[in-house]
Amino acid sequence: MPINTSPLQDEIIETTRALAPTFAARAPQHDRENTFPYENYDDLKRAGYHALTVPEEFGGRGAGLLDICLGQEELACGDGATALGIGMHLGFIGRLAEELSWPARLWERVCTDIVQRGALINSAATEPEMGSPSRGGRPTTTARRVAGGWEITGRKTFTTMAPVLDYVVVLASVEPGDDAGDRGNFLVERGTPGLSIDYTWDTIGMRATGSHDLVLDRVLVPEESRILPPASRPRGDGASGRGWAALTLGAVYLGVASAARDHAATYAQERVPTALGKPIAELDDVQQNLGRMDLAIRSARSLLLQTAAEWDRRPEARRELAPDIAASKYLATNAALDVTDLAMRLAGGSALSKGLPFERLLRDARAGVYNPPQDPVTLKLLGKWVLGDRSQLA
Repeated sequence: MPINTSPLQDEIIETTRALAPTFAARAPQHDRENTFPYENYDDLKRAGYHALTVPEEFGGRGAGLLDICLGQEELACGDGATALGIGMHLGFIGRLAEELSWPARLWERVCTDIVQRGALINSAATEPEMGSPSRGGRPTTTARRVAGGWEITGRKTFTTMAPVLDYVVVLASVEPGDDAGDRGNFLVERGTPGLSIDYTWDTIGMRATGSHDLVLDRVLVPEESRILPPASRPRGDGASGRGWAALTLGAVYLGVASAARDHAATYAQERVPTALGKPIAELDDVQQNLGRMDLAIRSARSLLLQTAAEWDRRPEARRELAPDIAASKYLATNAALDVTDLAMRLAGGSALSKGLPFERLLRDARAGVYNPPQDPVTLKLLGKWVLGDRSQLA
């Protein structure tokens, strides 16, 4: 551990290390059958992990970004898909706790529900036509004023944890002329008439995230479900969204990489070819490849944890961390690609078997490069930074 940990961080690490082996044992079946790990989320709730970022005033632990990154890395050593899912819930609440951009009554209601009932929340912004909202474009999902509130119609993709979400924040276009702008976010509760899941998630990696399509067919929500920042609280500049999303994602892929490294080390110690007469772990090239894996993880982890610590320590300087945040995610996800590939090569043809974890970890690692910020965006940001262009920090 390259940092001095707090009592809360020690507790989080202990909890996630205890859960990881159980999740690892379940992961192959969920991956093979493309099923959702409901039991993992039950375990997380029993451990109180889901409420870590809820402010203490509502019964949570008020965990910061570094706290969650440490937990996410450990959890992903067991199952990257579960860590990715719960991380989006934790990161969403952590960001909102910093921004204070929700109406107080709505915020208290959701936080209390998370603590008391184990509610889970995520956003639904990406669409088939628009793609990710981070690249611009107008949502095709629409919200229309009707008597008593809003009627929402549309389809959202990549709705992670869809099978267990109690709340979803839907981004929609609003009819022209609305005083609050031409788009808005709306809180939609599970069980609302017209809200359904289209079980479309059948992918090469991260198969157990349950990131299905969300379908809204004339879903009626009350007026207060439109999320508008209180007049006394200025709109955020997006820094919290970047930090929580990118760093918690990076921590997950570091966990996937660490799992691949550790499995490769175990395999190398146990594999004794008859022609060799000793474990392949004693071979120079095997040791060097394990060293390459560890070096990639150490390098990426160092920047990620340092950046998360700075985020928590200096709130006033968070916008200036944008290059480090993007670089941390880039290094973590690419380390996962490199490490899982090296692990496959070390294990040889046996690594292709679904009886070993290597091919699943390789496939899970591939998903990281598609989470924002994607590599080209990061490289462009860093290039502009070198040239003295700080416009993307505004």
